Amino acid sequence: MSEIRNGYLIFNDPNAIGELEYTLSERYTRGLYIQDHYQASNDRIAVEVGVAFPKDVSDCRERDNVIKHINVGAVETLYAEPTGEGYYEIDLPERSDLHSEFVKQRHKIASKLDYSMAKAIYSDVYQLDPVNNQLNSLIQIVRWTRKESELRVERLDGIQRSSNTRDYLRVLEDLNFLRIKDGVIYPGERAEAADMQDLTLDEYEKAVVGTVIEESYNTLRDQLNLRMLNHFPKFANSYYYSAIQKRDRDLWLDTEALRKNLYYEWGDDVDPLVLDDKLRKLEEVDVIRRDGDYVTGNPDIYDEVATDASTQAIAD
Repeated sequence: MSEIRNGYLIFNDPNAIGELEYTLSERYTRGLYIQDHYQASNDRIAVEVGVAFPKDVSDCRERDNVIKHINVGAVETLYAEPTGEGYYEIDLPERSDLHSEFVKQRHKIASKLDYSMAKAIYSDVYQLDPVNNQLNSLIQIVRWTRKESELRVERLDGIQRSSNTRDYLRVLEDLNFLRIKDGVIYPGERAEAADMQDLTLDEYEKAVVGTVIEESYNTLRDQLNLRMLNHFPKFANSYYYSAIQKRDRDLWLDTEALRKNLYYEWGDDVDPLVLDDKLRKLEEVDVIRRDGDYVTGNPDIYDEVATDASTQAIAD
């Protein structure tokens, strides 16, 4: 037995998952399911609630009408309190609160995918002016500390005149690409290891900055405000996210489908003219491929991002 009474879910059998799931889905959404339940403290039972939603991932050329149910994972943990009469009760959240958690989880998954994409396409978009310009201060530090083995921090501050200089130095020191002693910058162990590979300055710069992005992506993007790091990955993922969800590396989408993805997954209402500019840049470096209004992907990039998405449980 399970029923909703005055905002509480009342039930007597915590193992009757199917019945509990049905009652909850009737209140909230058909896509709701119980992901897990377990004994918590003080005889309470924790019930992890997840949500799946239908998404059109049809090939816009083939018009194959494919609807995929996308699972975003657990969005809320509900706690059932024993009433002392053989029953349990859950104080149910408002529908709007559960929906808000669902939206947050969707954006969290999209953010993880942006990180996977940033790693996959860094070497491609690195040459694009908007990316190169925003990374310029970091690139300069990497280049100059290789050219001069004992560069003074004070001199670097005087050249760059940037509040981020010390933060970039901290990141590079944390990653062991350099070490600082008494105001002097010396090569770190990883810089010395790279030198042993006889890399040119350009190769070294690209390799080090790529490693910094891979290992300190969130710090650079969120704390140092290098938003360009997920700018192009987001636009690339407006295509690749659907391809990965459908498990179709040959999927073709039109630009309207990409605009819908940007809105529903990232919350961005992008003008078609802006989207076309971004896609043109991504096409220049072979991150995506286009035929008129249709977009498909680069198989190598699809494979790399799909593999990373699988290990991070981004796409089910």
